[in-house]
Amino acid sequence: MNGTQQRELPYAWVIVALAALIFAVSSGLRSTIGLLVRPWEAEFGWERAAVSLIASCSFLVAGLTQTYAGRLADRYGPRRVFTGSLVLLGLSTAAMGVIQTLWQAYVIYSLALAAAVGGASNVTAAVAITRWIRHKVALAIGIVMAGGAVGQLGLVPVIAAFMHLTGWRTVLAASGAAVLVLIVPLVAVLLYDNPPSRATSWVADATADERPQLLAALVRQRNFWWLALGFGICGTTVGLISTHLIPYAEDLRIDPVTAATAFGVLGAVNVAATLAAGAISDRWGHQRLLGTIYVGRAVVLIFLPFVHDPTTLFVFAIAFGAAYFPSVPPTTALATTLFGRRSGGTVVGLVWFSHQLGSAIGSYAGGLIHDVTGSYVLFFVAEALLCLVAAAMSWAIAEVSEPPVRTELSPI
Repeated sequence: MNGTQQRELPYAWVIVALAALIFAVSSGLRSTIGLLVRPWEAEFGWERAAVSLIASCSFLVAGLTQTYAGRLADRYGPRRVFTGSLVLLGLSTAAMGVIQTLWQAYVIYSLALAAAVGGASNVTAAVAITRWIRHKVALAIGIVMAGGAVGQLGLVPVIAAFMHLTGWRTVLAASGAAVLVLIVPLVAVLLYDNPPSRATSWVADATADERPQLLAALVRQRNFWWLALGFGICGTTVGLISTHLIPYAEDLRIDPVTAATAFGVLGAVNVAATLAAGAISDRWGHQRLLGTIYVGRAVVLIFLPFVHDPTTLFVFAIAFGAAYFPSVPPTTALATTLFGRRSGGTVVGLVWFSHQLGSAIGSYAGGLIHDVTGSYVLFFVAEALLCLVAAAMSWAIAEVSEPPVRTELSPI
């Protein structure tokens, strides 16, 4: 048994599996907003732009929560942050089943549920992983991100099917109860903040001579802006797909269960693509792979206006699935390698906020453009062009560590 195998404790992979499960549940429940667009239009008469703004605000709140989730996990431990977030997720999901007014949807989904998703996210998972995993961090992060894709694959089609049978209110109430009864106790019992003390010496050794950069030093580096702005554009496509793919399919007279299944297939393809991205990125170059992924998204989005039946919808889902979450491993790797291990968490939080801001813009813009023009086509073309811009930004990144202007604890 070599040194790597001796240092990587078997229980570390239980922690990774729990983090992946948590991210699967939070991602899956968050993605149900696409299933609620048309039911809410029919029951309440809300315009699509109004529902899109609910999703848009949720991206912003989740992004703000993610920015500080890692810092809270550092201070209080990932288990407390995860457990508290899951309790809030269960309560807010159940509460979604009793809403009657638009403002209630904003408060429950855009604030409470979104904050829960931000806490039960890959940022908190990254803190847990780096405490337990030394040599295979990229693989572990890829597994967690794949868990989010599995959540889409497993939960969204199942929830869509039950909505068809029992209605959206019953399904949401039952989903929230399941989180509280099944997932919260599992995490509270099995997720430990730290490995045994004999296995943690490498954590101190790895960072003893390094101090995190000030925020002012980070924002003066071009690499930071190329990474953050490119990932923000990435977020606009996530806002587009997560909020509008299912209602777009329903506008084409594709039934909701079929549309949700296609969304799940997109997630399934993403599982393999995300896991592969980490290995490819390490060998080929992080910024090179990231730019290529964005070009791939642009090409696939140009195909979206030509979707007209279930067959072409599934073709799109398979193609887009290959370029959906795989941007995360190279982005996370760049955040660490460009700015240092001790600054990586701060950069990941800031870059993910940029991503969520982009998701908010993409989510609302899609609904607004649909209401004004009666179609999503203009939005799809604009998104394809933006992805090409993101590719150029990624390729402009100098994949070497930039000398920090000052190295102290960041004030944020």
